[in-house]
Amino acid sequence: MNGRPERAQTNVRLVRRAQPRARSSRAVPPTIAIVVITVFVGALFTRSTGSGVVIVGPSDPPVASIPDRGAGGGGAAEHPAKATSSVPSASLGALLSTSSPAAPMTPLPVCRYADEPAARVAYDDWQRTIVDTTRRLPKGYVPPDLVPVSRAGLSGGGTIRRVAIADLRALATAARNAGVRLAVESAYRSEARQRRTFASWARSSGEAEARRFSARAGHSEHQLGTAIDFKAAGAGSPWTQAFARSRPGRWLAANAWRFGWIQSYPSGAQAQTCYGDEGWHYRYVGRDIAAEVHATRLTLRAWLWIHRGTD
Repeated sequence: MNGRPERAQTNVRLVRRAQPRARSSRAVPPTIAIVVITVFVGALFTRSTGSGVVIVGPSDPPVASIPDRGAGGGGAAEHPAKATSSVPSASLGALLSTSSPAAPMTPLPVCRYADEPAARVAYDDWQRTIVDTTRRLPKGYVPPDLVPVSRAGLSGGGTIRRVAIADLRALATAARNAGVRLAVESAYRSEARQRRTFASWARSSGEAEARRFSARAGHSEHQLGTAIDFKAAGAGSPWTQAFARSRPGRWLAANAWRFGWIQSYPSGAQAQTCYGDEGWHYRYVGRDIAAEVHATRLTLRAWLWIHRGTD
């Protein structure tokens, strides 16, 4: 077991109006005055962000700065590597993505445990379904189009949804071309299997402790059929933080998003993800959404909550 994770810090930066210039005793030429006024107004009403331009008015809320994502990841894996935090996250409504110039004011829920029904659980909503420690999939949720991961040219066994195969194959090919050989440790996991996994950890460590590193049945991203725990081909299970520092782990952290795969539980973001970092766990959300999540530098859970009411 790892030690208790440090709490994710949220820095808040206030945007203030620029103070007017002190009057000068010298007369200012008209042309220069016009230029100065234009620059002043532009600076007052706009500011540049990492993903675009945000209009800032006197009544706008402070802009919360979310910590950069590290090189970890996770999600209901069968190993004792997770840790949770109950530290409330700041409101993420002021954080805007590249495709949403007016994202809804949606606070990211604090980490807690409940069995509330997840929204957007239709099989066609696989990109937007929120599965976390609070929201669970409905009973009997089994993706209808599971196919072997071997179709993507990866060893290790298991199945994933057909919709993810093409981009998984592209990811595996790009990794091989870069000298990195990947394999699959775990892919789709049924609710029944996840129940057995969690029960095993609860017996050996106690239920309270098991919740820190294993998802309860119905709350695992693996049940979506679009999550994979990667490992190095020919190597053992990746259940240590050394995987994030390995060549396969570093390659995935830098490139997986290009093929539609996002690291669900990055390092240092426990207060947002509700689990400890796992550099091996990636969820497929498609290339467009993955590019947005990467550009905003939000965790996947935070991005999904912000956009849960949008199409």
